Amino acid sequence: MATRIPLSLRGASSKSHLFFTANNRLTLTPRAFTTASSLFARAKANKPKSKPAISKAETLPEQQLQEASQQKPPTFEAPPNPKENEKENPNDGAQDLGKLLQERKWPLLLSGLTAFIISAYISMIVASLIKGPDPCHIHVDPSTGELPVTGRPRELDSLTNNPAITDWVLREKAEEFDRGLNMAERVMGIRLLRKWLGTRVKGHVLEVAVGTGRNLQFYDWSEVVKGPTLKETELTAEETKEKKEKEKERIQAVLDKGEKQMDKDWQERVKLPGSLEGEMLTFTGVDISEGMMGVARTRLRENVPDGKKVVPKGKRLGAAKNAGEGESRIGQGKRGEEQEVLLSALEDRIRLVRADAEAKLPEAPAYPARYEGEDVKKYDTVVQTFGLCSVHDPLALLKNMAGVVKPDTGRIILLEHGKGWSDWINEKLDLWAPQHFTRYGCWWNRDIERLVKEAEKRVPGLEVVKIERPGWFQAGTTVLVQLKVKSQQGN
Repeated sequence: MATRIPLSLRGASSKSHLFFTANNRLTLTPRAFTTASSLFARAKANKPKSKPAISKAETLPEQQLQEASQQKPPTFEAPPNPKENEKENPNDGAQDLGKLLQERKWPLLLSGLTAFIISAYISMIVASLIKGPDPCHIHVDPSTGELPVTGRPRELDSLTNNPAITDWVLREKAEEFDRGLNMAERVMGIRLLRKWLGTRVKGHVLEVAVGTGRNLQFYDWSEVVKGPTLKETELTAEETKEKKEKEKERIQAVLDKGEKQMDKDWQERVKLPGSLEGEMLTFTGVDISEGMMGVARTRLRENVPDGKKVVPKGKRLGAAKNAGEGESRIGQGKRGEEQEVLLSALEDRIRLVRADAEAKLPEAPAYPARYEGEDVKKYDTVVQTFGLCSVHDPLALLKNMAGVVKPDTGRIILLEHGKGWSDWINEKLDLWAPQHFTRYGCWWNRDIERLVKEAEKRVPGLEVVKIERPGWFQAGTTVLVQLKVKSQQGN
């Protein structure tokens, strides 16, 4: 007897039954058969009409049917988990960091540079403090009982007074002193200030306390080498065209700076060579130390166009003019109004003059007047870098510089260092000033602003145009001063 397993049919009545027999045949009761038939008919009616499909069995060979039956059913993989990918790619963090650095590289670079400058400045101060201060009495000149201020390192002075030291040794010491300034000036931003200063000079230029010539590489020497402009009748057609274009450039450059166009005389003066900042016609360098100017001569040969042809090398910078007078030591500095031209090139358009700037400064070199009424004996620009800190009488020096600059149109530009904003730093400058003087030949604790304003009161016509303290990280110890001289009535 066959065993029947009852099953219920969804959608059928309770009396409808279907069974599986032992031989797995599906049997239906009459009532179930009727119900199932109606359900199948209903589903068939709801099914969308489509074209009859062709059976694969009818189109494929028997062998392909067997191969298709043996293929595994397709499997579907779950979508990747982001957390699992993060674990599988440990370099994603490094990539994110690299992207962040790329996006913020300039702020980070600026911050790092600022931190480096500050740390270097602090390290330099700490290094100088570790050595301990020098007592002031070891610098006193026994003959005068005063501190000698020469504008050059005390060590070079002592070597100069030693007859066993040769000129070659003195030159080497001057070069060693110059090299010792390279790193400090780069870190403290002094090199950038020298470069800025080189773009502000114009016309006939006098540099006081030129020293080893650290500013010479930032000057434009093209007009100096070119020389005075010829008359219109002496120019070729090409030179005349070039001159006209240059005149237009000068006028436009002045107008671009915001200056208003004046009368015809103003235009004619602006057209002249040396009227724009950066255009230099002649250069005169003055210093009391011939040894230092030996290094300046080398720099001239390196920076002036065709300098090795234009500037003579000179076997001995301090040689006397007359053979019967003997020879002076290249490290010697002579006090008083006596002056000596140590170098003259390009018809005096480039000069190095040994002179005591506190006593007397040389006049401007001979040069054809560019306009009617020009004072050809005075300079358009007087420059000095770190000089007021190196002289015995700063007020006398400022008075002499005011006396050789052209009234109204001329400028005096000073780059100095001295007391700043911080009382704590000023106290340290006072404490370690003698030691700094021994090494560099200057007193870094002078109040430059006070000295300049005092000179403004005491020197007729001298006027302060601007006082700036660039380099906030130096706490105001670097001072940039611009002065001019007003015309005096009755002169």
